[in-house]
Amino acid sequence: MGPTNSILIDDSLWPLLVTRCGAQPSPREQQAFFSQTLGYLRREEKCVAILDTRPVRMTTAEYRKNLADFMREHQALMRTQLLGISVVIGSPALQLATSLVIHLTTPPAPYFLTTSLSEAAKWAAKCLDGAGRSLDAERIRYHYAPSMAQHVG
Repeated sequence: MGPTNSILIDDSLWPLLVTRCGAQPSPREQQAFFSQTLGYLRREEKCVAILDTRPVRMTTAEYRKNLADFMREHQALMRTQLLGISVVIGSPALQLATSLVIHLTTPPAPYFLTTSLSEAAKWAAKCLDGAGRSLDAERIRYHYAPSMAQHVG
């Protein structure tokens, strides 16, 4: 599978993790994503996540089951380490599938569903503000919407 199908995690704005999903990630790519995610969560540093699924139109039943199983298995770790999860969804079918996963598993952290990456970033920044991480929040606001950032002096 090519890079358009992979799942890539960007930690360049840590404590923000931005995951970009390709159109049809394979089970192997999904497992690699789970392994990477666990590595971040085991750092024992609180973080906030954006999951950008806009290229995805629909996931397979296997993909959804694997995701639900992962969330169930690692729920305690996610509860302690994740300040929030924002999911960017472009497909109405995927919105329905995401609602189903949320219904089947108790979300491990506050969550926000949106169609806009900038809205997801604003929400993630609010999570960081709420955790006393204002400088990190401002850096994220500036990166995603420089005009929205307040100058911290």
